[in-house]
Amino acid sequence: MPTATPKFTRSEQSRINGAKSRGPTSPQGKERQKTAPRTHGLYSTEPSLLSTIGEPQYAALRQQYQSVWNFANQYLIDKVDDIVAYRWEINRLREVRRQVLARAYDDAAVTCDEAETSVVAETEIRANAQSGTLDRFDLRIRRCNLELSRIERDIIRDDRFFSSRGASRNALKTNIIEPELTQPEPENAIAWAEETFDLALDVHQVEILTSASQQTILNAARYSGKTTALALRALYESKQDPALEIACLSPNGALMNKVNELAAIGGFQPANITGELTNTATLILIDDAAEIKGRPLLNPQARLIIAGTPKGNSGFFHEMWTNPETTKFFAPDINCDTIGDELLLLAKKLPKLAYRQEFQCEFLETPQPRCRLLPLTQ
Repeated sequence: MPTATPKFTRSEQSRINGAKSRGPTSPQGKERQKTAPRTHGLYSTEPSLLSTIGEPQYAALRQQYQSVWNFANQYLIDKVDDIVAYRWEINRLREVRRQVLARAYDDAAVTCDEAETSVVAETEIRANAQSGTLDRFDLRIRRCNLELSRIERDIIRDDRFFSSRGASRNALKTNIIEPELTQPEPENAIAWAEETFDLALDVHQVEILTSASQQTILNAARYSGKTTALALRALYESKQDPALEIACLSPNGALMNKVNELAAIGGFQPANITGELTNTATLILIDDAAEIKGRPLLNPQARLIIAGTPKGNSGFFHEMWTNPETTKFFAPDINCDTIGDELLLLAKKLPKLAYRQEFQCEFLETPQPRCRLLPLTQ
């Protein structure tokens, strides 16, 4: 009678079976085996993912932001690096989204009968067919924009906390009592503008609407909604405090025209907003400031909000941009959702220097003439 085979437990049998194995023999099998336990690659000695950062371009972007937010405090410098990281992520997401749409369009153009269906509509449908690809991109871009806005507001608040009027910019406390500023509630101001005028505000427009600094300056691309942002700020301040005297200045009167246009839409009659500069004005808004000749006589006690697009490396706008006491916001074309793809394509057909000045917001040594891509009605 044959002897019964002993019954092993599952773990014992696994060890016996494992001892018989000699592992993979092909180079491909050995490579798979070597990386099998790898889950995220954070501690790997070999790179497991291709880098999504072009080092020279990332360094150039970081340098541009650091030239705008010129801090000596490492805490604030780190926050600027956070802004750069989110801006890089937004640019990358937009480029990938564009490529997804381009590929879907090429496929749709081959297979669609234009007489029966729209190739553009079919492109959107196909790009969203798998797990809502475009919606996922849009949600990630929106989340990054919200984080950018939050960090920028933190920087403004922290800069006021760390700064003093003396030589040091790293003081934790200041003994100088500064006058209180009337600061709009950010959520209330944004909600008011979006609901009253049915607008989707860009990040730089939100900053103009909510900034509480004594002197604020926006360096933004053409057609980016600067005039609209200033007009919204004037109307909101007028609504909050009817006793406030507000001066809305621009070389061609466009800002006051926009204020009147929005006031008619919203049903407002702001009696405390004027298009003339007076000594009693407590809030001064200046649009298209690069076109102003000379330096206007401003009340030093008044709050000042300036917006414009560079035109040469001299003059009032350039002087205010290089003033370390001003709170600065930078909005070139790549950062502005208000500039559509069609307009951006037209802009890139401009001469190189004109494009750098008008849409990349650079202060060139030789001023370029203003472009006329669209009727100046916004």
